[in-house]
Amino acid sequence: MYDEQQRLAIRVSRLVQALSSGVLERDRAFKLCLLAALTGESVFLLGPPGIGKSLVARRIMHAFEEGGAFEYLMNRFSTPEELFGPLSIQALKDEGRYERLTEGYLPEASVVFLDEIWKAGPAILNTLLTVVNEKVYRNGNQTLKVPMRLLITASNELPDGDSSLEPLYDRMLLRVYADKVSQKQNFKQMVSDSTDMYADPVPAELKITEAEYADWQQAVKEVSLPDSCFEKIYQLKRLVETRQEEHPELDLYISDRRWKKSVALLRASAFFNGRMAVSPTDILVLRNCLWRDLPTRELIQTAMSEYAREVAYDQREIRQQLLFLHGELERVALLRVDALTPRTVKTNGLRGERYELDLNEASLSERPGVGEMVTLLPLTMQTPMHLELDEPAQQVRMAANEVQKAVAHGGGIVPGFINDHDKQAYPIRLGLDAEHRLVLKDVANREIAVGALGPWPASRLTRQEWLDELVQITGQVGQLERQLAEQRALFIRTVPHNFIDTDLTDMVTESLDQLAEQMVALRQSMSDGETLWQTIQVAYDSQ
Repeated sequence: MYDEQQRLAIRVSRLVQALSSGVLERDRAFKLCLLAALTGESVFLLGPPGIGKSLVARRIMHAFEEGGAFEYLMNRFSTPEELFGPLSIQALKDEGRYERLTEGYLPEASVVFLDEIWKAGPAILNTLLTVVNEKVYRNGNQTLKVPMRLLITASNELPDGDSSLEPLYDRMLLRVYADKVSQKQNFKQMVSDSTDMYADPVPAELKITEAEYADWQQAVKEVSLPDSCFEKIYQLKRLVETRQEEHPELDLYISDRRWKKSVALLRASAFFNGRMAVSPTDILVLRNCLWRDLPTRELIQTAMSEYAREVAYDQREIRQQLLFLHGELERVALLRVDALTPRTVKTNGLRGERYELDLNEASLSERPGVGEMVTLLPLTMQTPMHLELDEPAQQVRMAANEVQKAVAHGGGIVPGFINDHDKQAYPIRLGLDAEHRLVLKDVANREIAVGALGPWPASRLTRQEWLDELVQITGQVGQLERQLAEQRALFIRTVPHNFIDTDLTDMVTESLDQLAEQMVALRQSMSDGETLWQTIQVAYDSQ
């Protein structure tokens, strides 16, 4: 069954390529018109004259092996006879029956193209509405089942405020805007190409038969809508409503009927991409279903872009969890700082308020010619302490009295021996942070919290408590990594997509790549923190 579905997806992809071959910058129109044809829905093509709207319709007709086509250019004098067939004089004369001769007209066509649709009169629109709604045509006292698989309507304008046009416009589930060829190379190719664009471009093996079409219609009904995808659709609905509230001047109304039919379209989108369940990627098709006019098209584009970047594969939720875990790492780092940073004591004297570092519990060592030395341990990650020494400081030894002088003055530069470099002292900047705790400053002028080496402060955070905190965060990070990997795998299984523009799927890819990079940065922060913690423990254990 899986292989059969994949073969169908490949066939549809090849069919789209065949239909759009040689027609430049019209891929979206061909994709969506084919999707509509495969689901029995209607399409509205909006765009200026002379951009190939009729060409799109005529080519779609070649996708089917059987069935006829009907094409008509509306004007304000169009009559029902021109669309639905002339009256049968014979039937009216002999039997008094009001009956049309429908052969070769809309009621017997499988693909219908009606250009300048909004120029049609009420008599045509009312009958057309019945055909679209019920797929039947009432010919005299007979009700004929219409074989129409696809109705493509087109215009270079939108329906005006006349309420009589709204019912039919609302039935145009897919709405496609097409403009003139814009890229230079494509324009050159277009004006130079002498190929007959109206020739049949579809190989015989790709054409859709009546039997296949009927089987597919039944199979599409079996495609499931997972609860998770329903939640995504509802989130998109709320996104659109929020954007609409921000722009009350825009005329955007999305009927319940349009939402319901759109979900049915998503099932078809999944099926013709080789899947039996709707995915978050399929929902991107709705960009072409929800807008009403060009201003609301921009609004829907904004909402769909946000959906692609933030909602489709739980990117916003994962990003929030990443921020939370970064915060947890910072919280644990602060616990470490709070546990090991020596306290400062405020004193008042003739020279005003000053601070003195409490080194009563610090392990001081004697250095000839210098005096008592205190060993300071950086408690947070840092760049090098001095430009001439390209390595992070694991420990810095300074004269205790010089450190006290710097603290008393609120900061200063004190010579210090970094790591195992005992023969050369480097000038190190000291200061007090906002809570009047001793800090070192690295070459980037960042404040680095420090501890004074001595007995482990038993009254504060224990080593095991800190490790327990880290183990808990590590578990949460692993769970989040698995969630991101699962979402990326789900997405990869849905692309390339036969009906969705690559700009939207590129947004999903970009956002997932960014989350992966942030996950790597979080893992690196954890690794750096663990390395720093091990260095601190080694320093305490080796006293």
